[in-house]
Amino acid sequence: MRNTPSGSLVFYPHYCFQHSPTYNTWARLTAADVHALRARPGFEGQNTYFHLNHPISWVRLVGVIVAFDIYPNRATMTLDDSSGSTIDLFCRKEVTNNVSAVNTTVDSHGAITLNGGWKPRDDEHTYTTNEGYKVNLQGIDIGSVVKVKGGISEFRGDKQVTLERICISHQLLSARNATQLTAWTENATFYQDILSKPWVVSEYKQQQARIEAEGVEREREARREQRKRKKRALEAKQKQKAQKSGQDRHRKKSGQEVERKREARKGERSSTTREEKVRRSRQHHRTEARQPGRQAMNGT
Repeated sequence: MRNTPSGSLVFYPHYCFQHSPTYNTWARLTAADVHALRARPGFEGQNTYFHLNHPISWVRLVGVIVAFDIYPNRATMTLDDSSGSTIDLFCRKEVTNNVSAVNTTVDSHGAITLNGGWKPRDDEHTYTTNEGYKVNLQGIDIGSVVKVKGGISEFRGDKQVTLERICISHQLLSARNATQLTAWTENATFYQDILSKPWVVSEYKQQQARIEAEGVEREREARREQRKRKKRALEAKQKQKAQKSGQDRHRKKSGQEVERKREARKGERSSTTREEKVRRSRQHHRTEARQPGRQAMNGT
């Protein structure tokens, strides 16, 4: 499958991909086809590649497993589909310490390579895909014919397939050959019907897709604005509550200050009253002390 230069091709915006016959489907490709896909500026980080102007993210491959390596947190397989290239398959796994060493070899990088006849234990053959699905690798070994589905990614500049589905073919030679022959027929049909010519989107569909995308974006913007309003309202409420709490503390403090002043004035008045009473009492005593002398003078 040749990937012609992109100079004369029209590459549509992402919102038009819903009308693509290759984007939301398992593209029937070979390993050589996957390696021939091209990246496009503006779509970095989306794991979307192009044949002509067809966007492709998900692929289906059929071939023979020629290598199988197990690491503590992942498993990698190499698939040969007789297209002239091989491709690596990748799936991750939660880290465990239960790695069987029976009939395996470990290289200097810590990879555990399967030798013929090795079968994973029940707690070792389940792996997790990027989409959260579980894939079971039990029974898969070097020489197995498998049908795999997954997303395209890159590792150190080489394309690989991140595993999402895997199905092992029957071990009978005739069934394995029939599986591969059927896959080649499907690949040829997919190429002839879809990939052999550029993808064309009518102006009407482009406009529809743009309106839908703008509507979705408006909805997203409305939701973002609603979240912002709720956040501002919550902040204002918290601020108002803090101000009210501060005012209450201020009023309480002011009330306490007024009460202290009142008590101080009351104490001052009490002190003045006591002093006045003491002064009057002393004056009364002095007056009484002078009365006998005056009475004696009046008597004589």
